[in-house]
Amino acid sequence: MNIRLFSTTAFRLTIIYAALFSMFSAVTLGFIYWSLRDEIESQVDARLRLETDFLVNLYKSGALTELLDAIQQRNQVDTYGRFYYLESEGSEITDGGEQEWPLRIKSVRTHSTKPMGEVVDLPADSPRSVLPVRVAQTQFSNGLKLTIGHEISDEKALLDYTFALVVGATIITLIFAILGGIWMSMSVLTRIASVNKTAGEIMSGAFSRRIPVTERRDEFDAIAVKINQMLTRIEDLMISMQQVTNNVAHDLRSPLTRLRNRLEVTLLENRSDDEYRNTIESSISEADGMIHTFNAMLSIARLEAGLDKTEWQHVHMGELAAELSELYGAVAEDADLQFEERITSNPIFYGNRHLLAQAITNLLDNAIKYTRVNGLVGLHVSGNDNEFKITIRDNGPGIPRHERDRVLQRFVRLENERKSPGNGLGLSLVQAVARMHGAELKLTDNQPGLIATLGFRSRAIDQAAA
Repeated sequence: MNIRLFSTTAFRLTIIYAALFSMFSAVTLGFIYWSLRDEIESQVDARLRLETDFLVNLYKSGALTELLDAIQQRNQVDTYGRFYYLESEGSEITDGGEQEWPLRIKSVRTHSTKPMGEVVDLPADSPRSVLPVRVAQTQFSNGLKLTIGHEISDEKALLDYTFALVVGATIITLIFAILGGIWMSMSVLTRIASVNKTAGEIMSGAFSRRIPVTERRDEFDAIAVKINQMLTRIEDLMISMQQVTNNVAHDLRSPLTRLRNRLEVTLLENRSDDEYRNTIESSISEADGMIHTFNAMLSIARLEAGLDKTEWQHVHMGELAAELSELYGAVAEDADLQFEERITSNPIFYGNRHLLAQAITNLLDNAIKYTRVNGLVGLHVSGNDNEFKITIRDNGPGIPRHERDRVLQRFVRLENERKSPGNGLGLSLVQAVARMHGAELKLTDNQPGLIATLGFRSRAIDQAAA
């Protein structure tokens, strides 16, 4: 048995519970035992009391001869283990003469259990001398003492058997409680061992490993599910970080190289002021693009870390969409595109107005950027305060089905978009904003074109924010 078993919290709690439960069982069974003993003694005392009252009444009537005869007769024919004894000042009364007996006497009666050898004169080696006897002794005012005994060997055997049962039941309860504690502790250790094993494998580099979840659906499974979700999230972040590193090296190397080459060429020969100015302006533009890229990366990082939840408020999403629709309607018109606005509701949503506007803006920017002349861009809002959708659709080239999950990652751009301006962070930012607000971003086919849908559940977000 693993020595760690005895140091587990489950085992310690089980031992404490076993001790308390065994103590409670012992007290309960002990109460039953003492109640049974008192009941047996009460029944024996009641029988002794009846016999004593009968003989005392004979004594009160003054018939000493009849009293002695009754005692002698009872000693001869009693088959219930009773015996009778009358003595005066330490001497047994064996016969009775005519004498006057007081009609009214005072008597003191006591009940006790003794070995038979202490009550009657028996040889020391007699087997009956050790038998238990329940005795009723009545002391009269004139020195007479009436003793009536009842052998209680059967009752004593019953009490001894009951006491043995009490002790045995307590020990059995304690043993089974300890065995149950060992079993439960081993079960807990098995579950913990699986968690430790999985954690060790993850620490060794197997980031795809997860804690096993059983069919019992107990508290360990609930914790395992949450930890697995956390591990999945950590793995996604690590993969994303690796992709960011690769994409930063790939996407920023070109503008940095262009910037360095431009400045180096400018220094090789004398140029006019206008040429220097043009070089500086193009360099500043190149630097602004890189700064914009890093700002977008910083915004996504802040969103994923949950650092922008301080400026949350209740936002009328229909009004926000109408403002953006008015702005981008003019942009679409300048690009010779048709813009369709259909806002059928004005749900109230608890969130960051600036970030929500930025997410919708990024989707509208992409829709206008990749839609051909005379194409159609639409902004639709539908639903209610509990659940609503914001949909941006276009009839441009769209995104292939197998690329729709990948384009949500940072710095991912399709091959046909490499020559167009951008840094591949727009949809990543939208995904981060949606995740921060408990929303879901879906990309579907518009045949032709793309449909980007932001689905919100306002009630769940309000409760989480509260």
